[in-house]
Amino acid sequence: MAIKGYRDLSSVILPPAQDLAALRKFQLADGASQEQLFNELVVAASGLAGEFARHPLWRSLVSFQDDPAVNYAAGASSYADAFTEYGRGTPQHAERSGHMLPLRKWDAQLGWTWAKLKEMGLSEGQDDINLAIDRMRNRYRQQAIQRLLQRGDDSGAVKGLGTSGYSPGFATTAASTNVDFTPPAFGGTTFTDTHEHYVAAAGGWTTAIIEDMEAELMEHGHAPTYRLLISGADEGTVTGLTGFVKAAPLAYQLGSGSAVAQPEEEDSADGFRFIGSYQNTRVYVTPGMPQYYGFSYRSYGALSPRNPVRVRVEKGQSAPAFRVLSGGADDEIKSVRDLMLYIELGVGVGDRTNGTTRYVNNATWADGVAL
Repeated sequence: MAIKGYRDLSSVILPPAQDLAALRKFQLADGASQEQLFNELVVAASGLAGEFARHPLWRSLVSFQDDPAVNYAAGASSYADAFTEYGRGTPQHAERSGHMLPLRKWDAQLGWTWAKLKEMGLSEGQDDINLAIDRMRNRYRQQAIQRLLQRGDDSGAVKGLGTSGYSPGFATTAASTNVDFTPPAFGGTTFTDTHEHYVAAAGGWTTAIIEDMEAELMEHGHAPTYRLLISGADEGTVTGLTGFVKAAPLAYQLGSGSAVAQPEEEDSADGFRFIGSYQNTRVYVTPGMPQYYGFSYRSYGALSPRNPVRVRVEKGQSAPAFRVLSGGADDEIKSVRDLMLYIELGVGVGDRTNGTTRYVNNATWADGVAL
C-alpha cells in the first residue's frame, strides 16, 4: 500500500525472508543518486504518456485538444427549396451549441531524506517511481470513467471552467444540465432537449437493454460496430445472456463448428479485455467501471475527434505531456530530495450523441462512482 511521507531511514526494515548478511555482499557502494532516480522517472513518465494515447481503451474512446471549448451542430434540419426561374431561396444556416472542457493540475510527489538516499539501493527508488506512475494512471482512468457515469455538468474555477463555464455529459433532459442540447436531426428523425442518454432500469442486464443502447446510437447516425464497457462483476451475467457469443482466445483453433467472437488485440495488462459480442456490440470488461453500470459508444478509430470523450491537455500540447520536476539537488546541505510528476488534463465530452449509459440496478437514475 502507499505510505505517505518521505522515505527515510526508518524504512530500512528487511522483509522476514531476507538475510541481511547475504544482502550486504551485493549492496550498492554509492547508493542511489538523484540523477539516476530522475532519469528513471523521466523514462517511466514517457511510457505512461504513450499509454494514455495507445492503450486499446483510450485510443478508441478519446481524442485530445488544448482548446478549452467544443462546438457542434444542434437542432432540426430542413429541406432544399424548389427552384423557380425568378425566385430566390431563403438562406439558412446551422444552429450551433457548445460547451467548455475542464482542465486540472495533477501531481505525484516523491521524496527521500538525504541520509536515506545515500544508503538505499536503486530498487527502493524504483518502487517509489512505480507507485507514482500508478497513481497517475489511476487518476486518468478515474477521471475518464467518471465522466461516462455522471449525468450532471462539471463547473467551477477549480476545474478550469471559470465562474460561468460548464462541461456537460452526453445528451440528457434540460432539467439535468445547464447546457441544453437538442441533438441534430438524422434520417428524418428529430429530437428535443429532453432526449435522454442516461437510463435506469431495475432487474440487471438483459438483451433488451443492450439492444436499446444500440438503437439509441443508431438513431443519431452512429453505425455499428459498438463497444460496451462493463464491470468485471457483471461479466457472468452478461456472458450468460441468450444470444451472447463468448470471445475466443487469440490462440483458439477455429473450425470447431461453434460460433466464437474474435478479439481485435491481446488483452491489456491492466485487466481491460474483450469478453464477447451480442448482435452489433462488442463487450469489454473495463477496470474502473462499477457494478451495474455500462457505457456504449461507437469508436471511429484511434484518437478520432468523433470519439465520444474529449481530453483537454495543457496549452500548446497535442497529447498528455508529463513534466518531471526536481528539488534539492543543487544544495548539498538540504536534508531531503524531491521529485514530482506533474500533468495538466481534464476530461469532458466531445460528441454528446455518441455515448449512452445504463444503470441496471434501480428504476431511478443515480450517478456511478468510478473505481
